[in-house]
Amino acid sequence: MKKIISIFFLLFFLFTFIRCKKEKKETKVIEKQEIIKEELFTSYSLLGKRGVINHKKKGNILPFENSYLPAPDTSVYQGNLFSLRHDYPLSSTPLDTLPWKQVTNNGAITRTNAYDYVQAIKSYVSDDMTRLLYKYDQWNPSKEPWFQSIWLGNVREPIHGMYVGSSFPAGTLTPSQTAGLTTYVYTLYDQTSAVTLNKIWGQNKEKAYNPNLSSTEDAQFAEGSVIVKFAFVSLQEYWPPMENAATWDVYTDVAPGKDAPGTSDTVVRKLYLMQFDMIVKDSTAAPETGWVFSTLVYDKDNKGETAWDRMVPLGATWGNNPKMIDTTAAAIGVPSKVNKALTENWINMASPAYSRATLGWDGRLSGPNDGAVVSPAVTQSGKKYEAPHGLSTVGCLGCHSSAQYKFKSFLLPAVKIPSETVPLVLYDPGSTGWMKWFSNRNGTEPMDAGQISLDYDMVTAFKAIPAWQKALEKQKELQ
Repeated sequence: MKKIISIFFLLFFLFTFIRCKKEKKETKVIEKQEIIKEELFTSYSLLGKRGVINHKKKGNILPFENSYLPAPDTSVYQGNLFSLRHDYPLSSTPLDTLPWKQVTNNGAITRTNAYDYVQAIKSYVSDDMTRLLYKYDQWNPSKEPWFQSIWLGNVREPIHGMYVGSSFPAGTLTPSQTAGLTTYVYTLYDQTSAVTLNKIWGQNKEKAYNPNLSSTEDAQFAEGSVIVKFAFVSLQEYWPPMENAATWDVYTDVAPGKDAPGTSDTVVRKLYLMQFDMIVKDSTAAPETGWVFSTLVYDKDNKGETAWDRMVPLGATWGNNPKMIDTTAAAIGVPSKVNKALTENWINMASPAYSRATLGWDGRLSGPNDGAVVSPAVTQSGKKYEAPHGLSTVGCLGCHSSAQYKFKSFLLPAVKIPSETVPLVLYDPGSTGWMKWFSNRNGTEPMDAGQISLDYDMVTAFKAIPAWQKALEKQKELQ
């Protein structure tokens, strides 16, 4: 009997010992997970791509508001102010012969004809864009054939209606970038593309508060649609690549190198035109996606007479080459090598070096404003890509392919949508999750099943709709 009792106590002791050891191990695992989680928040939550910047605006967010800031005093600025154009047309007929279609003979865009294709789009918009750049006092928004999205008055500054794009720490673009810089962007829809804004938002207040977000067909853009975007930089100090670039003034409370409001007094700041994006709906040239994305960048060494003339093609993209999966260090590293075997992507190797410093994975087109590089970065498997190098992710097309309602996938190949409580964790390059951002989807096909595809329109998906949703929340708070 004593022997049985002894064995019982021995087994009880062993069980207790093993359980305590297991609990200690589990505690250490939890503690380790918390440490990793804390590291993610402190070191791996820097984003190149941002959502809506939350300016501390009092009162309601209104659909047709021009700016969250009052106009600057005439003692510091006497020029024109931004006036939102939102009388979107009901219909529009693009030109019978669009110049970029002449380049392809109404056929496919290729790496061979991509340069001429991009230059043809630039020529098409040049008259209007140069007047806007250099003769702003003569620009009459109500008569110009260009429109802007509603609901963005809560982020726009009052002179040009620009809003903050991203901030980049020193050394991101070139070694000569010795201080942080902030980008400001300004998007315009031509008459053909603005018809889609009418179908979604209408022209009056009632429709603005009750948008049409249940029809994939109504969210599609017509053939020949043109959307352009300026990206200017706000500098802390002189940066050589922007020497003699075109400039605009903005009235802002965001300090250079920051992207948050209230980081400086509200002042007039000078911006420098670094990048100009042009996207066209051309399903003949790009039958799988329906779109051709192209980017111009400023080249101070170009021999053009004006700064606009010195805006040169960085590249074009019309597909993601989803079957080409290269996970070597050269493809995912920073700067990413340019894989010339990509048949749906063209990069101008004569473009300035700073503009190629932040290309997407394997050299897919992404301009210096676009935030394809995440630095530092961490992936789902726990692999870290430390600053200043980081990880090259999506190009322009892959990012825009996530445009849908509702917002279920981030602009980058992230496991979850990052927030103040959720750090940015990326899928591992080449994984199934990662490749969701590198498919060739038609504009009618959403990234996530059951959503309404918004035909690659990032402004509507990631700026206007969140601002509208925020306005509805704010209305309830103020009731």
